[in-house]
Amino acid sequence: MPQFVAIVPVLRVSDVERSIAWYTENLGFAPEPSPNKPPFASCILRRDATELMLRRAVAPLPKTRDSYEWDVYIRLSGDELTSLLDHARRRTPLVRGPEVMPSGAVEFELEDPDGYRVCVAEALSDTRGFPRAVG
Repeated sequence: MPQFVAIVPVLRVSDVERSIAWYTENLGFAPEPSPNKPPFASCILRRDATELMLRRAVAPLPKTRDSYEWDVYIRLSGDELTSLLDHARRRTPLVRGPEVMPSGAVEFELEDPDGYRVCVAEALSDTRGFPRAVG
């Protein structure tokens, strides 16, 4: 059997350029759009060992949400969640959190311009100062 190298989520978005700006400004991804100049048809976003793909769609799927329904779940390491949280909350509203989940990980959620929910999580060495999730 061949070895899997990665599974890359693909999000259909209404405006690839706008989504590139959101993911680079809020989460620090580096874009590799295609074609090289707007209007972009798609984009691979990379940060560390993580990839996410954006693809232009005529109309994104309608989104209705309950708590804890994500489209993308990003797991961090290195006690970096707090700095990313501070960076993101200065640029875009948080949808949920931050809060300590029953698993011990701290999570927070953002919503991109097309309504996709992005959950960012990390098992921090010190969770003092973060509220515990209810439920």
